[in-house]
Amino acid sequence: MLFGMLVLHIVGFVGAFVARRLRVPAGALIGSMLAVVLCNITTGFGELYPGDLRIVIQIVSGIVIGSRFTRSDIAMFKRVGLPALVFVVMLMLLNVLFAAWMAHSSSLSLVTSFFACAPGGVSDLALVAADFGADMESVSLLQMFRFVFVISFFPPLVKRLFSKQAPIRHAVPIISVEGKETVVPRRPIYTNFATTVVLAIGGGVLFDLIGIPAGALIGAMVAVAVFNMATARAWYPGWLRFAIQLFAGTYIGAKVSLDSIVSLPTLLVPMSILLTELFVMAFLTAWVLHLVFRIDFATALFASIPGGIAEMGLVSEEMGLDTPRIVFLHSCRVFAVMVMLPIAARLLSLFG
Repeated sequence: MLFGMLVLHIVGFVGAFVARRLRVPAGALIGSMLAVVLCNITTGFGELYPGDLRIVIQIVSGIVIGSRFTRSDIAMFKRVGLPALVFVVMLMLLNVLFAAWMAHSSSLSLVTSFFACAPGGVSDLALVAADFGADMESVSLLQMFRFVFVISFFPPLVKRLFSKQAPIRHAVPIISVEGKETVVPRRPIYTNFATTVVLAIGGGVLFDLIGIPAGALIGAMVAVAVFNMATARAWYPGWLRFAIQLFAGTYIGAKVSLDSIVSLPTLLVPMSILLTELFVMAFLTAWVLHLVFRIDFATALFASIPGGIAEMGLVSEEMGLDTPRIVFLHSCRVFAVMVMLPIAARLLSLFG
C-alpha cells in the first residue's frame, strides 16, 4: 500500500512539475491528475489510495482559501445574498430541465439522470443516489466525467477569454491608515501558521462530523477566514499552494480506473447532454449574475462552473479572480444541492 501511494505521488509530482513548466493553467492540479490517471490505468495502484485522505486535502485547501478572506471582504458578504439566491434557483431549474432531456434521450431513469446532472460532489451524489434507487455506477461515471472535464477544460478557456488578469491578492492583511488601504507585509511567522492549522483542523473536523456537505473544506475555510478577519494573522508558506494542488490532483487521478474508462462509450449520449448542460449552466448563469448584479464576468463565470469547491477555489486563486465570492457561491451551490436534491429526487421518483 505504501509503495503504491509513493509511486502515485512521485508520478503526480512529475506531472505537476512538467505542467507548471509548460505554463498550463492550474498546472500542478491538472498535470498531477492526468499523470496519475495514466499510472493508475497501467498499474492499478489507485485502489490502494485511501479515501480518508480526502478530508486532509479539503482541510489544507480550506487553509489556502480561507486565508484570502480579510476585513475588507466583510462588506462583500452583505452584497452576495440576493445573487446567491438567484444563482441557486437557476442551477436547480437547469438541473431538472437537463435531467428530463437525458432521461428522454437515453436508457437512464429520470432519477438517475437527475443525480447525474446535479452540480454537486462526485462521491456525495453517488452515495445519495443509491438511496433513491438510482444507478450509482452511472451517476459516479458521469459525475467523474463532468468533474475531470471541468477541471481540465474550463481554466484554460477562462484564461483565453480573459487574458488580462486582475492582480492576485496575496494572503496579507489590508488595514486602513488615515482613510487609505495599505498592504502590511507579514513575516512568515510559523506560530501563526501553527495556529492557522489548528483552527482549520478543528473547523474541518467539526463540520465533517455534523454532516455538512464538503464539511472538512467549508469548516476549515470558515475557521481560518474568521481568524484572519479578526486578527489578520492567518498565514501559510508559499509552497503549500503547490502541494495541495499536487495532492488533490493525485487523489482525483487515483479514482479513475481502467474499468471506468472502458465503460464510458455506453454513456456517450448522456455525456453529450451533460456537456451541453455544463456550458449552458456556466455561461447563462454567469451572464445573469453579470447583467443583473454587475459581478465581473470572469468571476461570475468561474462561480457558475459546476466544479469542486476546493478545485475551483484553488484555480481561481491562481488566476487572480475574486476567490472569496467564488467560493461563497460554490458553497451555496453545494449546500443547496445536498439539501434540496433528496426532496426533488423523491418527487421525481414518482414519475419514473
